[in-house]
Formats: sequence, structure tokens, C-alpha cells
Amino acid sequence: MSQPGISPSAAEARELLARAEGIGTSATSAASWPAAMVFNSLAMLGSMLMIGLHIVAHTGYGAPLLAATVGIWAAINATIWPLMQRTTKTGFTRRFLTSLLGYMGLYVIALLVGAFAFPHGSLAYYIPAAAVLAVIGLAAAFRELRA
Repeated sequence: MSQPGISPSAAEARELLARAEGIGTSATSAASWPAAMVFNSLAMLGSMLMIGLHIVAHTGYGAPLLAATVGIWAAINATIWPLMQRTTKTGFTRRFLTSLLGYMGLYVIALLVGAFAFPHGSLAYYIPAAAVLAVIGLAAAFRELRA
């Protein structure tokens, strides 16, 4: 603006709006990466645990306790990360919680089915369970990145 107290011209107003939009975009452009990394970590961890659960169940080492412990740790870790974010995109809380609760629900179901239906392990169950958990975790990560 050329002088204080005088309304900006149309060109100046467009320039100011473009600058404000750029600041807003840069403030939220990196906001989705921490949440996406949470879901990438959950996808990797959950799928590796399903295969590990088969191996440990097959050898008889108390796999359900290990998997439940790691699942609790992952849930705590996943809920703490978003608290460290300063900027989030619109709808982050609902989107993140929906994805997180959906993933954790599927993880618990996969654990319970594996522990009770296949107490001695079954690759025919644990490999597809690992794939489903990986796909759900990656889909949640991409959902956050696209938002």
C-alpha cells in the first residue's frame, strides 16, 4: 500500500491476498508429514508383527503378550506425535482419529483372531493379515498427505 489509511488498489489487494495465501499454504504444507509418518510406522510395525507373531506362535514363545505390548506402545506413540504439531490442516483431528482408531481396531482383531484361531501359527492367516495392516496404514498416510 502506498499511504496508510487509504484503501489499497485492486492490484495491491490481489497482491496482499496472494501473499497471505502463500503464508497460509507454507504454514500447513508440511503439517501432514508427521501424521503420515505415524501411519507409515504403524503400517510397517503392524505387518512385521503379524509375521513375527506367526514365527513366535509357531515356536511357542508367548507371542500374544509381545504383540499386545508393542500394540499398546504404538497406540501411545501414535497419540503423542500429533500433540507435538504446531500447525495442522483443516479436519486433522477427526481424520487422524478416524484413521488411527480404524487401524488399531483392525490390529486388535487381527491379534485376537490369530491368537485364538491359530494358536500355533499359520502363514495362510498371518501373511494376508500383515498385508491388510500395511495397506490400511499406507492408505491412512496417503489420506493425510492428500488432505
